Amino acid sequence: PGHKERPKLEPSNVISILISSEFLKMDSLVEECIHYCHNNMNAIVATSCNMNCINGTLTTRIVDLFTHNEADEVKDRKDKFKSKIFCKKIERLFDPTYKDRDSPGSADTLYRCSLCKKLLTKDNEMMIPCIPGKININKRGNVLFFHIRDKSWDVHTYLNSLYEDLKSWQDVYWRLWGVINCLTCTRCKKVFFCTDLAHCQYHLESAIYPPVSTELSSPGIGIYPCCKQKVLRFDPTQISKGCKMRDHVISLTGQGDNGIPSSDPGNKIFHDLIQHKDTICVPFSKTEESNSNIDLPEEKDFDFEIIVESNLWKGQKIGDVTTKQQILYSEDEEYTTGSEVTEDEVGDDEELTKKRGTKKIKKTNKAAKKATPSPTNQKKEKSSFRDVSPFTVTYQKSKWDSSRSMRFNQDAQREDDQRRLVEIIGYLTKNRFGEKIERSKAKESKEFAGGIYSRLEAQFKASQTVTTRQINSTPRSKSRFAQMRPT
Repeated sequence: PGHKERPKLEPSNVISILISSEFLKMDSLVEECIHYCHNNMNAIVATSCNMNCINGTLTTRIVDLFTHNEADEVKDRKDKFKSKIFCKKIERLFDPTYKDRDSPGSADTLYRCSLCKKLLTKDNEMMIPCIPGKININKRGNVLFFHIRDKSWDVHTYLNSLYEDLKSWQDVYWRLWGVINCLTCTRCKKVFFCTDLAHCQYHLESAIYPPVSTELSSPGIGIYPCCKQKVLRFDPTQISKGCKMRDHVISLTGQGDNGIPSSDPGNKIFHDLIQHKDTICVPFSKTEESNSNIDLPEEKDFDFEIIVESNLWKGQKIGDVTTKQQILYSEDEEYTTGSEVTEDEVGDDEELTKKRGTKKIKKTNKAAKKATPSPTNQKKEKSSFRDVSPFTVTYQKSKWDSSRSMRFNQDAQREDDQRRLVEIIGYLTKNRFGEKIERSKAKESKEFAGGIYSRLEAQFKASQTVTTRQINSTPRSKSRFAQMRPT
């Protein structure tokens, strides 16, 4: 008679038992109810039970048992619990301490680049191309890309805008999952977001290159007949381009039974991507930030996506082109330290070259005047006409000039190094102190050293001084009593 049976869990009473057992600190019963909810969620949401009384801790424990594919299969017609599941899934994507089995990528470092407008994370930012000029090479010779964080971009605003467009937290989760997870295409050798599955660029026809014997054209520069786009035979940027779009090709390894990926994370990502392709993938948009080369006109001098542009050889032969040693490139032409090359530092060969260069400038630009022979001014002279080497780097402003003396080039390089150091010091100072310096400068210019009371005292003294001067300047009239006083 003293034996009490354990209550039998049913879809109609499991929520009540879960809440009561959690209040009474019955951990074993709470764990049993949580697993029952995970295994029978379709039956539970079909009953008339109130799911809003489940607190956040219990909701998180229930959601953690669901994979995102299992959560997709929940049939919740009245949306009692399904939206909560995917909202918790979105929170988990932004949790840096949580190891998500459904998403190798994490959104805790998600940001937008202010240049290319792409959403990036710390894991994939160096593999996703940005605009020309943001390319570097590591010590192993691999191409790396650099982005600039957009400080005006807010992740909460982004999620709200996604919800307004997609009308469902389930779709918001899958779109965000596609943004933070990447795959590699075996056809174009490019790392791409899962949202860009259909953005594999290609050309309908192969590129045509001129023969090497041609003297008036560059043998390393070809053209695609389908879209008249220029191409380099050996492109150092390794960025895939094309006028048409198709799906990326993924190489799957370690497949399980029935072709379902089991071991490799890339296989599982691709399997989930194909299942939810309509929700995850976004259409290709031709913008300047997307680095696209579609429908370029024939008169286009350079490709937006190619950092290295080709030059017309102007009738010169390959053997006549002299290689030039280059230093790091500078984008600021106006900077100078004030150092100039004196006459005794300029050699005879340099004087002849300077005279020839002056004649060329007069022919091309009649309004140009002869500048002082400093490294900074020499940059301005050379900016009016292009280099004769087969390739020039876009936005190139400074380089080693083999036609000048070594001392001249060293002075130019020293000026550039000093300018870079000044910029680095200013950048690091701004990052470390930031608003403190600006606020202190503003306070120094607007307030007195003693604060507002010192300023009020100074204003009061100034007004008293003006009043005293006015009183002293006005002549006093004699009083009547002084005039009537008998002598």
